[in-house]
Amino acid sequence: MKRFLILSTLIAFVTVSCAGPTKVGWTKPDFRQDQFENDRKECIDSIDKDLVSEAFGKALEECLAKKHYAFKTADEKPSGDKITTKDIILFIALSPLILAYGVFLIGSPP
Repeated sequence: MKRFLILSTLIAFVTVSCAGPTKVGWTKPDFRQDQFENDRKECIDSIDKDLVSEAFGKALEECLAKKHYAFKTADEKPSGDKITTKDIILFIALSPLILAYGVFLIGSPP
């Protein structure tokens, strides 16, 4: 039972590691965090403080869009995150190794 849990944990770890994090937020071709913070501060300073939160958020989005920022949601994939032939070959090559290791762990005596 212990080996089965170790194998399950290993498979889960490999799966999550291959998936990678999903980043959500503002992006721009030449994005730098310090520049974004400065641009955002400028936008906040230029917006009327008496606006309700929804209107304030809309105004902030419009201001950042004028500075060529775009908001990327979790379901949008940037062009660099496409599955390549190299990824498929790596998956095909590693799958039998993971299965063989699992059979070795489960099949060997305690």
